[in-house]
Amino acid sequence: MAMFLPAQDLLLLYPLLLVVYFIIVVIYRLYFSPLAKFPGPRLAASTLWYEYYYDVMKRGRYTWKIAELHSQYGEEHLLRYYDELYVGPSKRRSNKYEWSVRGFGPFLNAASTVGHDLHRVRRGAVAPFFSKSLVQQQEPYVREMVDKLVSRLDKLKGTGAVINLVNVFPCLGTDIFCQYAFASPHGYLEDPDFAPSWHKAVTDASESGHLFKQFPWLETLMRKLPPAVVRRIAPDMGSLSGIVDMISEKVSKVQDEVKRGKRSTDRRTIFHDIIDNDQIRPEEKTQGRLLSEGFSLLGGGTATVALTLSVISYHVIANPQILQKLQDELAQASPKMSSPPTWSQLEQLPYLGAIIQEGLRRAYGVSHRLARISPDTDLQYKEWTIPRGVSLRAPPFTHYNIFVLK
Repeated sequence: MAMFLPAQDLLLLYPLLLVVYFIIVVIYRLYFSPLAKFPGPRLAASTLWYEYYYDVMKRGRYTWKIAELHSQYGEEHLLRYYDELYVGPSKRRSNKYEWSVRGFGPFLNAASTVGHDLHRVRRGAVAPFFSKSLVQQQEPYVREMVDKLVSRLDKLKGTGAVINLVNVFPCLGTDIFCQYAFASPHGYLEDPDFAPSWHKAVTDASESGHLFKQFPWLETLMRKLPPAVVRRIAPDMGSLSGIVDMISEKVSKVQDEVKRGKRSTDRRTIFHDIIDNDQIRPEEKTQGRLLSEGFSLLGGGTATVALTLSVISYHVIANPQILQKLQDELAQASPKMSSPPTWSQLEQLPYLGAIIQEGLRRAYGVSHRLARISPDTDLQYKEWTIPRGVSLRAPPFTHYNIFVLK
């Protein structure tokens, strides 16, 4: 004879079962998991909400907390493991950690693709465009944007106007990227105030990723709601909608041009070539896929480039001896160069090259920990065996570490 619990008893039973489930999970993680023997805070071993606290409540401070924990638990040398963690396909397969990359949105772009094989396919579609030879072919168009910026700054010289380079460089990076990707710069360099809202939008979009990792349904909801509604209920996330709308418009324009066989440019661009490439599978050229890839590439080509230029500019301006030495090198080399000098000529200057390299070292591409999983083989670090399928994330302080630099 079937027995049914009254509805009010079921309402009490579900929360109780949930609590029991969480207790069992925590006990397993602390005492029976293959990872239980590794040193670290017991709370961090128990739940991912530990990371949520530092990344969301403390606004991205988990990276610094990780560095503090490495020092506390005596594993500073773990940074030497960097080259073992991030390896190429010739050594072993590597997957990304789904929980970590879902902060980047749907798993449709190369940066957020979890599986090793599919990631190689998607990365292979865009990687050629960032080879040195193809980038150098874009030099005239990069120079065009730089000249536009220099012209604007020249007009402001002597006016007493204060220019925030943190706003200027995202405009430069975005217009260069949109020119290369879609053959249509967005025109941020022409904004009278250098579009401070654009820099804020990019920053807000990056910060939202911490929240989306823990609540992926929230990102899905934000994409489906009208932008006006999103801006009203969550102004910071409304900025994300604006970026998506901009990229969607440009992708649609390129798709239409390729379909009609009337390209707006004779030179190679990222999205014209991807859409027109018959060797790329149709499912890799859908609107959603291209939109996601465009969003990812825009972040990489705007936020990271702008940060590097800002860091370099600050240290050069803040240190008169560095500025003077750089100016002397450029002055001595100018008579031997074309006017204006080409990049191939500039990269021969040792001090300028050293400044660029040091700027790249000091400016993180991302401060997020890029997790990797070895799906096929266990990994070994000293006496520790790291089981296959476990995510590992190296902190982004490797290039500051004395052991690595030695």
